[in-house]
Amino acid sequence: MRRRRSPVRTAASALSTLLTIVVLALVGLYIWQRLQPIEVVSATVAVPEPPGSRCNTVVDVVATVRTNGNAGALSYQWLRSGAEPTAVLTEHIGRGQRTATLRLRWSFEGVGTTIETATLNITDPTPIQASTTFRYACPA
Repeated sequence: MRRRRSPVRTAASALSTLLTIVVLALVGLYIWQRLQPIEVVSATVAVPEPPGSRCNTVVDVVATVRTNGNAGALSYQWLRSGAEPTAVLTEHIGRGQRTATLRLRWSFEGVGTTIETATLNITDPTPIQASTTFRYACPA
């Protein structure tokens, strides 16, 4: 004849099994989140200090790229109106870093007025473009 298990032992065994399942699920979720690739959520481009009426100046074009916070590399290039695209550049993003700042320093010389467009072209991992337009004016 078999002895019946005590209710305390049955409850302890069930609680232990449940706790093991919860811990394994949490560890699995943590590992799954760490293995996900980096994704670009959005990108904006701006000229914090427009050149105004300054002659022979350098314009600082600043892009802010928002990511999902996972580690990885961004491949991008700058497109300037009237010029060849820059070489493809790479920015490495660390885990937990949700924004990256990318800069383009654009030199202008000479007399005249022109309206220029700077476009950030992210090619990998998530293709996306963002641009801004500004005016260079050097009085004669």
